[in-house]
Amino acid sequence: MSKKIIFGLWFGVLALFASIFIPLLVSGSSHISMDTWVQTVIAKQIPQPPAKAFAYSIFRTAPLEVAKVFGRTQGCADADAELIESTARAAIDAGLDPAILAATIGVESGCNPFAISGRGAVGLTQVVPHIWKETYNFELTYNLLNPKDNLHVGAAILSNLINQYGVLNGLHRYNGLGQDCPSCDAGYADKITRLVGR
Repeated sequence: MSKKIIFGLWFGVLALFASIFIPLLVSGSSHISMDTWVQTVIAKQIPQPPAKAFAYSIFRTAPLEVAKVFGRTQGCADADAELIESTARAAIDAGLDPAILAATIGVESGCNPFAISGRGAVGLTQVVPHIWKETYNFELTYNLLNPKDNLHVGAAILSNLINQYGVLNGLHRYNGLGQDCPSCDAGYADKITRLVGR
């Protein structure tokens, strides 16, 4: 081996021991157990991913998950990039799986931002204003025919229900089951999970 490689190896070993023992000496501990030393060495060897890398990966993959779901959903196959990005962003902001929000939009409105049901549900996520008027101000703050407002409100409602009741029961409650809704679809949660593909 060349002198440069040998010097580099020795320098690396010296730097590793210095990074372990100098803090111990500074802290006043002159005795170190073998267990502590091994744990310290191992801890220094395990790379810790930065939090920003995790957030970056979510923002990078979420639109792809939304696009996959929209691609297999009637009415959503031609969704534009803005709707895909807005859906992914709303899901992430609400702490919701983007694929679940995309599937919900597909089942509820077929990606029609102007959809209005016979029960009065409005927009992409089919929010029923009279049910949620105590939580969301639809007169001054949220316009349910505005796709971004509708996605924000719908994602927040769905996320809260899933967190409170679990995925399947949360989806059923989003559809109205368990809330005196004779016209609700008992197979609703299955439709969503099939579209999600998991």
